[in-house]
Amino acid sequence: MKLLINTSNLYIGGGLQVALSFINELKDLNTYNEYYVLLSQATNKQIDQKKFTDNFYFYLIEKSPASLKTRKKIIAKLNSLEDHIKPDIIFSVFGPSYWKPKAKHVMGFAVPWVLQKDSVAYSELNFLKRIKMRLWVEYVSYYSKIDASHYIIETEDGKDRLSNVLGIEKKNISVVGNCYSAVFNDSDYLLKNNPNYIQLPVREKNEFRFLLISHNYPHKNLKIINQVIPLLKNYNVKFVLTVDEESYNLLFPDKLKQVLNIGPVNQESCPSLYCQCDAIFLPTLLEVFSAAYPEAMKMKIPILTSNYSFSKGVCHGAAFYFNPLNPIEIADKIKILISDQTLQINLVKKGAQQLKNFETAKSRAEKYITICENLVNQEKK
Repeated sequence: MKLLINTSNLYIGGGLQVALSFINELKDLNTYNEYYVLLSQATNKQIDQKKFTDNFYFYLIEKSPASLKTRKKIIAKLNSLEDHIKPDIIFSVFGPSYWKPKAKHVMGFAVPWVLQKDSVAYSELNFLKRIKMRLWVEYVSYYSKIDASHYIIETEDGKDRLSNVLGIEKKNISVVGNCYSAVFNDSDYLLKNNPNYIQLPVREKNEFRFLLISHNYPHKNLKIINQVIPLLKNYNVKFVLTVDEESYNLLFPDKLKQVLNIGPVNQESCPSLYCQCDAIFLPTLLEVFSAAYPEAMKMKIPILTSNYSFSKGVCHGAAFYFNPLNPIEIADKIKILISDQTLQINLVKKGAQQLKNFETAKSRAEKYITICENLVNQEKK
C-alpha cells in the first residue's frame, strides 16, 4: 500500500502530538508499505528523518493550506505531489485539511466546537467572539464534509455527534481511541541529564503543584485560575502552565506568583513535567478527548477536572470533578484533594485500572493502518 500521510495543516496542540506519535510508530510497523509524509513546519522540527527506513519519503509543506493567503499555492503543491506519488489512499491525521485530493481520503476529526454546538463554552465568549466562532464552525464544517470520504474519531459519542452534525453516514466513520504517547514508556525522558528534561524550580515548603499542559484555547478555560487563586490563601499551590508568552501576559497581567509558566514544550519534555507535579488540573469546557487524562494515569498522579460527559466518559472514577465555571467549588475541591492523601492514592489506583481500557500508541497506529488497508482493498473489489 502506498499511503500518503498529510500533516501539512498541523502546527500546535493534541493533533500535532498524535501525528508525531503515529509517524514514529510506523518505523516498526508494516515495513512492506510505502509511506509518503507531508510535513508541516512543526512536524518537520520534531521528526528525525535519519531514523526512518527507505520506505519512508518526506516532503516539507512550508505553509498550511488553512491560510487563505497561500492556500491556492499550497493546494497546487499538494495536488502536484499526489499526481507524482499516485498514492492508494491519503490519511490526514486531523482535519479540516482544506484540500480535496483525487484519491480516497481518510481524515481524523477532533474539533469539539463543531461537535458540541450547545456547549457552555460558547456562552463564555463575548458577543463578537461568539459570532466569529459560530461562523468559523460553519466554515470548518463545510470543508470537513466535502474534503474527505471516511473519518476517524476518538470516541463513540463523537461518532454519533459527527454523524448528526455533518450528516455523515456512520458506516463512513471509524472509532480509534486516543492514548498517551510512547515517550511515556521511555524512562530516559525522566533522567535529568536528558536534553529534553525540563527542570522546574526547587519546591517550597508544603508546595502542591498542578500541571496544565495546554495552549491558550478559549475552551481550555485557563482564565478561571485568576478567580481560584485568591480562594487558596492558606494553601501553597502552584499552577504549572505551558502557554506562550503573549498568552501568559494576557491571562495573568498581574504576574501571579502562584502561576509558573514554562512556555510551549515538545512531546519529549512532557514526562519530566509530570514527574515534578502532584496532580493535573483541567478546567476545560469542551473536548473530544484529552490525552492529558491517560498521561496522568500513566504517570500516576491524580486528575482534577471538569464535571462534563466528555471527561467522565474517559476517566470514570479515576478523576475528582468540579464545575469549571464555579471558582469556589474548584477551590474547595483543590483543598480536599491536597488534604486527603487517601483520595489521591485511590484516584491513582483507579487511573491504573482505567488505563487498561485505552489504546497504546502502537495499537492506535495499527488500527489507523488497518482502516486504510481495508478501504484500499474495498476499492479494488
